[in-house]
Amino acid sequence: MLVRGGNVIDVRNRSIRRSDILIEDGRIAAVGSVPGPCKDVIDVSGKFVAPGLIDIHLHVESSRLSPIEFATRAVCHGTTSIFVDPHEIANVCGVKGVRLFLDQSDLLPLRMFVGIPSCVPATNLEDAGATIGIAEIKDLISHPMVFGLAEMMNFPGIIGGDRGGREKVDFVYRYGKLVDGHCPGLSGADLQTYISNGLNDGVVRIMSDHECSTLKEALDKARAGMHVALRYGSASKDLETILPGLLRANVDLGRFMLCSDDVDALDLSAQGHVDRIIRRARGIIQDNSGLSFDEATILALRLATLNPADYAARFLDLHGHPLLGAVEVGRGADLVVFDSLQNLQVDKVICRGERIVDRGVCLAERRDYDYTGFLSSVKIGREIEPSSFRIPCGASHGSVAANVIEVSPDRIITRLGQATCRVEDGGLSLAGTEDVAKVAVFERHRGTGSYAVGLVRGLGIERGAVASTVAHDSHNLIVAGADDESMARAVDHLVQVGGGMVVVAGDIVRHCPLELAGLMSTKTMEDVLRDSTALDDAARKTGTKLPHIFMTLSFLALPVIPEVRITNRGLIDVAKSRIITVC
Repeated sequence: MLVRGGNVIDVRNRSIRRSDILIEDGRIAAVGSVPGPCKDVIDVSGKFVAPGLIDIHLHVESSRLSPIEFATRAVCHGTTSIFVDPHEIANVCGVKGVRLFLDQSDLLPLRMFVGIPSCVPATNLEDAGATIGIAEIKDLISHPMVFGLAEMMNFPGIIGGDRGGREKVDFVYRYGKLVDGHCPGLSGADLQTYISNGLNDGVVRIMSDHECSTLKEALDKARAGMHVALRYGSASKDLETILPGLLRANVDLGRFMLCSDDVDALDLSAQGHVDRIIRRARGIIQDNSGLSFDEATILALRLATLNPADYAARFLDLHGHPLLGAVEVGRGADLVVFDSLQNLQVDKVICRGERIVDRGVCLAERRDYDYTGFLSSVKIGREIEPSSFRIPCGASHGSVAANVIEVSPDRIITRLGQATCRVEDGGLSLAGTEDVAKVAVFERHRGTGSYAVGLVRGLGIERGAVASTVAHDSHNLIVAGADDESMARAVDHLVQVGGGMVVVAGDIVRHCPLELAGLMSTKTMEDVLRDSTALDDAARKTGTKLPHIFMTLSFLALPVIPEVRITNRGLIDVAKSRIITVC
């Protein structure tokens, strides 16, 4: 294949020059003037050719699309490689869920590399549907599409000497693959202990982090030897906070990358995937540096091509995968052709040396998959009634100060707050409280009947309830609402339909079905968008102003992100890794 006459973007040397690109056997064979005849010539004169875009850290499940459907849509936005952590489905289905992703990696129009989830369950403060230990990791590690160990979320355990966690890290590191990290807010001696997996010998064994929320944190981790992925997803946009400071401080960005972490189907459809992040990064670069428009574009592209490819090189080389991330001889022939630098509109995509997208349309045949073994995953094990949501209190009347989960828009970090609640007949009442709702989590994998109820401030729910079987990390059933009856109706609806997301507001009941492990739809993106639009319209009837209330809701049960969460076992103080009372 000959890609002729394009303006080739050299992300390494930050330049653009008109060149031909010769592709042979899935790799770039020549860049420059290629006079010889070729069977397949693609004329891209006047257009701009860049390396294929890479999302270095992604949970496909958060899109609510199957890997096949997600990849078919993402490749149209120039994405040619995704490094996924199937942590969500693994917490529901275990190794079977990981193998689903590995099976589908052969069916996709892009490269999907899969990490072995490191924390299933994430902590001992919740009940997941499965366990992945060192035996399962050893069984999966040799697969050529397994990049290594996905984000090691149990940073308190690694620091505190948890034998199981450290054994996982050591095994994968010695094997020669990647070990992704997850250590929000960590610094100083604790950071060094975590990175070195407890040995404190200066060797970086846990190699990356995508949880930085401040400039200082990002700098500390990069200087310690980690690669830092700047997140710009649907729920969290730490890129906005960190990148301006890096640019103003004139920091070498070689250890920094872009990632989405979580991207909703609505954002994927309306704004794109990695191309969306690049556009925003370019705007930040323009506003905070002296770079020209072209220079800012190239630098933004580098953060989503060469930098993540360099991070992944250890794994790619181990299995004989071509190096990626640059239009250079010997590298993988993954290319994206933009109409112009201004809009970065994708015209063509080449992946593994094959033409995948032309004029913005995916040419790859959509592949089918039998999902029978991943359906009917919601088992509550108890009858749900309005009285199930009563929060008992020691006092019989009067008022008490109750612990509350406080949420903020566009951030997944929560705070521990308090609300003064009335006590009626020995239980807490929401009457008179400002923007406080009840929230509950039900174990839904084994039907144990285990659940807990707490309080949350910041969702903006004034009436009705919202519920979902997407609740990081164990993906039990979570529900939040203004009254107990609506919450009971919402939970019962999800049990009956087998998972998904639902809004109950008076006579209104809207449901987005997620048949695949209660996490993803087996349908097309158009079907998911139609259901999601109806769901969001219904959610606004509850009074919420949050643009992604279900994304926010899903993180309330994530007991590895500060400061306070709720699981089926109770209200969790994350820093102290213990259960606390509501009142």
